[in-house]
Amino acid sequence: MKVLMTEDLGSVRERLTGLLAEAADFELRFVPQDAALVTLTAAAWRPEVVILDTRLRGAEALRTLEVLKKEWPGMAVVISAFFFGAFERDAYLGRGADFFFDKSREWSELIEFLRRACAAQAVSKPPDDSWMALVQVLPR
Repeated sequence: MKVLMTEDLGSVRERLTGLLAEAADFELRFVPQDAALVTLTAAAWRPEVVILDTRLRGAEALRTLEVLKKEWPGMAVVISAFFFGAFERDAYLGRGADFFFDKSREWSELIEFLRRACAAQAVSKPPDDSWMALVQVLPR
């Protein structure tokens, strides 16, 4: 499973890399906390999960969440933050986030979410029919 994460803190990158290192089913990439770069990387790499930090540069994280869910509805989007309130969590979940995780204490919950997402993807992933989009636009 491809996981894309926006994170500037080395300690957070190292922690997630270490936690996922034992699982062969995960391919993890990090991008800087820039909304345009996240969107471009998601378009090119097509990860199954994107983990967005609430402190994105270039656009607010809520807007980036909305763009990702609109363009790739099957992509799971996880919001990560340090020290947030219920209002912030509810705002992201209400706009389509699949999971909200507190980097200060909810690591096991994040890993469990990723494992469930990986298992669901393995069961329900259809064959790659991206060539069908090309066939539909060809002149007859």
